Amino acid sequence: METTGTGTSDYFILEWDVLDGYCAIFTFPEGMPKIHKPARGIRMGTEYPDGLRFSMTKQEPGLKIADVIANAVNYFMVSKRMKGILEEHSGADIEFLRFVLLNHRGRVASEDCYIANVIGMHDCVDMDRTEGDRDPMKPARFMYLRRLLLQEDKIPPTAKLFRASAVPRLMIVRKDLKEQFEKEGVTGITWFPVGSEVAITV
Repeated sequence: METTGTGTSDYFILEWDVLDGYCAIFTFPEGMPKIHKPARGIRMGTEYPDGLRFSMTKQEPGLKIADVIANAVNYFMVSKRMKGILEEHSGADIEFLRFVLLNHRGRVASEDCYIANVIGMHDCVDMDRTEGDRDPMKPARFMYLRRLLLQEDKIPPTAKLFRASAVPRLMIVRKDLKEQFEKEGVTGITWFPVGSEVAITV
């Protein structure tokens, strides 16, 4: 679990990273409805067909499954173990959408992986000081991020894992929960301190 950059904030951006020997997911499965919802914290409910089949990309030959699964579909994808850690420690409203993970040959590698859809967002980004490219269609959102700054007084004191409305794809984690993940030995995460220089497509 790597931490990149420096900062004085108590909050961190959680990003996933492809580790040597580990798998990644690069494409959506057939039958995935409303694909934007789990990337925006919108509850899917019965719209999501339990047990959808995602496939490991052949571009990454590893077979091991990290606790936070690297992917290019903009979802927070986790192992069964990570689901339990989130349920016990995150304090967040999370909709867990189970999926089956297939290996490079199309065989079942795990039947217990999950999209962790963290529900809702907080309006807490410092829009004047945050650096990046805004969405021309939705100027209150960023498409590309170079530096994220938060108005921390707008973050509820109970929020340890949450989304921010200007960068809804990103998982933002408070320092105490980050330390809990490190204590648990969670794999697959790269941390960026809020306030540090980044290069993230959101």
